[in-house]
Amino acid sequence: MSKIKNTLLLFLATFILSCSLYNNSSARIQSPFSATPIDVKLVEATRFLSGKPLSPSSTLFPLTLDKRYIAYVQELQKSWARLQQKNLDEIEKWRKQNLPAQYNKTIFYPFSGPDILNAVAFFPDGDEYIMFGLEPCGAIPDPHAVAKERIFSGLWGLRTSLNEILNMNFFITIDMQKEVSTDEFNSMISIIMWLLGQLDYEVVNARKIWIDDNSLITTLPPVTKQNKYIPGAEIFFKDNSGYIKRIRYFQINVIDNSLSTYTNFIPHLESYSRYTTIIKSASYLMHNDNTFIKIRNLTLNHSDLILQDDSGIALKFFSPYQWKLTFFGVYSKPIPVFAHRYQAELKEKFDTLSKGPLPFSYGYNRGIGKSNLMLAERVQ
Repeated sequence: MSKIKNTLLLFLATFILSCSLYNNSSARIQSPFSATPIDVKLVEATRFLSGKPLSPSSTLFPLTLDKRYIAYVQELQKSWARLQQKNLDEIEKWRKQNLPAQYNKTIFYPFSGPDILNAVAFFPDGDEYIMFGLEPCGAIPDPHAVAKERIFSGLWGLRTSLNEILNMNFFITIDMQKEVSTDEFNSMISIIMWLLGQLDYEVVNARKIWIDDNSLITTLPPVTKQNKYIPGAEIFFKDNSGYIKRIRYFQINVIDNSLSTYTNFIPHLESYSRYTTIIKSASYLMHNDNTFIKIRNLTLNHSDLILQDDSGIALKFFSPYQWKLTFFGVYSKPIPVFAHRYQAELKEKFDTLSKGPLPFSYGYNRGIGKSNLMLAERVQ
């Protein structure tokens, strides 16, 4: 009888513990970045830039009562509601119906620029997001240390930089290079922080980083010009449950001759766990037969899932023995500037196999029902 009693007690204890773990997400799954210190000023800076409420005790609070700040917030809110909020609502519904619920938690976004928006929209359960583009990271914004008049000019500079993502859902590299500066509030870091703020994430820490000559992350800048360090930024943010995630953005040109100089980049990318990859508005660079081979091979070899529009990796590079492909939306032809990247075989695939039009705008062929996505899942 005592054996039965002990067995029942053991079962009951195990059941209670399992219920506790199930109901307590912080106990069940701990963020790999949970020890990240909280920078209160950066939390406030993100809320200030993105037009979110600030505590009256904040030194930034009086600025939020200024009519120029109110106009800035109202203008951005209108732009956000016009495209992005509608897009995000539709993406969330579509994602739940069409994408795998389980995926690698390292999200890779080649040729992303500052577009953290779509990465977290399609893959919100990622632990870290690896991004790169041609634009420099710029300054970590600190409105606490900026004169009042410069604050308002900086905010409208940020508004200009956000114009494309708010109205077209993609960034144009040439325009970004003109509009993004390395100071004030329209740096790449500021844009990423603003987007996170709009999504109701809290940015808790940020710092400048470099990939050193040994392909390792360092917070110390290069000592000499002989060092081939790759500049970047690291941003930590948390969701409503308090789970902390990480973004790493690097400034680099990944054309093959550049990567022959910066030989530390591909090994650094290979040092992460397997990727879930998202590609969008990537200028068809990985379609080339003779260049961008290294980044294409890295993406194909290191990813277990790739979600992309037709501007990503050309269909011909996906071996049917390695990848299961699913098609969503419509494919007619690339926009005129990329007309030479038309894929007749891809057109046939979409015409015969597409799961139907997309209820959101994605990529260069923007507009509801005009965009396309291909989901590639590794089978071996």
